[in-house]
Amino acid sequence: MPFFKLNTSVRILLLTSQALHVFAGDKDHFVAEERFAAEEQGLAAFDCYLAASPDSPVYFVVDLSEEDFRVESIAHVGRNDRKVLLERKLLQFFRGSEYRSARLQEREEGGRRDDRVLFSALTNPDLLAPWIAGLLRQKIRIKGIVSVPLLMELFADFLQFGRLPHLLLVNLEEQVGMRQTYLQKSRLKFSRIMAMVGSDSLAEILLAECRHTRQYLERLKLLPHDQPLQVHVCVADGMAGVLNRELAASPLLQFHLHETGMIGAELGIDPLTSEGQSPVFLCLLQALRTNKLFNAYAPPPVTRYHRLRQIRQGLIVGTSLLAALILPAGGMLVHEGLAMITARGLLEQETLRFRGRLEELRQTFPQTPIPAAAMRAIVEAADRIRAQEIMPVRAMVMVSRAMALCPDIHLKRFEWQLSVLTGIGEVAVSSAAPPMAAGIGGQAPVPAVLPGLLEGKTGGVATVNGMVFPSGGYGNAQQSVNQFIAALERIPGMKVTPLSMPTDTKPNATVKAKLDDSVILAEFSLKLEYQVVR
Repeated sequence: MPFFKLNTSVRILLLTSQALHVFAGDKDHFVAEERFAAEEQGLAAFDCYLAASPDSPVYFVVDLSEEDFRVESIAHVGRNDRKVLLERKLLQFFRGSEYRSARLQEREEGGRRDDRVLFSALTNPDLLAPWIAGLLRQKIRIKGIVSVPLLMELFADFLQFGRLPHLLLVNLEEQVGMRQTYLQKSRLKFSRIMAMVGSDSLAEILLAECRHTRQYLERLKLLPHDQPLQVHVCVADGMAGVLNRELAASPLLQFHLHETGMIGAELGIDPLTSEGQSPVFLCLLQALRTNKLFNAYAPPPVTRYHRLRQIRQGLIVGTSLLAALILPAGGMLVHEGLAMITARGLLEQETLRFRGRLEELRQTFPQTPIPAAAMRAIVEAADRIRAQEIMPVRAMVMVSRAMALCPDIHLKRFEWQLSVLTGIGEVAVSSAAPPMAAGIGGQAPVPAVLPGLLEGKTGGVATVNGMVFPSGGYGNAQQSVNQFIAALERIPGMKVTPLSMPTDTKPNATVKAKLDDSVILAEFSLKLEYQVVR
């Protein structure tokens, strides 16, 4: 069998009870390519066709009577909970088929405002299994499986029937028969298909089947008894006039006839492509043109090759975008690197030139009594000593500021020393007469405080003796001295250690009182340690 090979972008496989029809093309040009009978010879020919056909993705469209629909209300819950609830309902309704679907349609307006969900399934998966197996053997990308009743929702939108509250869409197919699809505001409720048998005329069959469908809808309470049912019938070109004369007018069944040629013209489809084609073909072509074909029934194992291709294309696109972003940045970095190398070479040349000039100047320097490194150390040491300069007057000023906050404090004695902090203890050196270390090698003796100055470990230590007057008792005197200590410790770098207080609170202390003309003499002694805060 010669196969017509077309450089296609997508293929549609339409499965009926008699055969599998293959349509191939793109959004602008779409043709019927092959037909394979639903038997062993047809399956063998289909395998040969797949082996010789281009690698293009497919949509699998099912037009069978073995399809069940159930509209149920479920509680309105979150997305994750809804997914679990829908999967459990699908397994409950259609356990024997893996080709099942749950589509959320709307929310109820009253009561708990539950969700209305259409549960549907292809109840005879054995009819699809051999065709799907052939596609997977050849690793054909299956983008999705959808049925003709679900496509009729799209078809109603294409023909702008969405505003009709009760619509019965009737398709007359030569190979299948008559399909009736009932929709409420473009929402599919059920669909059925029947063979065109008997000697009655087409108008009589159409009228009888529509009456049966109306009665069925009334029993299910989907259609009120007094509401008209809008029946839109899609027929071949030239049949509308004959049917209009034969169909009896009825207020509850209002017929509207549409010829396929007029439908194609309304949708803007090329007449050469749509001439003589069925409404299903027109719907498929329009869905391709508008990118509205979808997957309803295909489980993940069926669509795995399509998903792998999507992942591959995503990686290619992502890598290309990343390369497009990196290459300009890389070029700029290379340019900057070359510029930096050039600048570095120039700087190295300048450095060599300045070093030569410095060496020339160094030759002209006069001879100094000591090396330059020693002079540098002396200058740095002098800077360190100057930075640690602590004068007794500064400490006395800080103490005077604290006394201004405590007017009942009177000082009797203030002794000041310079301390070298050694980390373990202190080597106290009097500021008035600092000890001198013995000279070495005939050099002058070095003050003992000098190493501490050079290491930045010096601090001033003062001993303050005073009294509280008037005391008002030892308790008040103790409180006044504590306030004085708190005022001193607010000075940055100041640490206060009480040597003696008006009242000794130690467990082994003895109480002594000094009286002078009936006045309690509350004396205290404090040690002040001060270090310059930098």
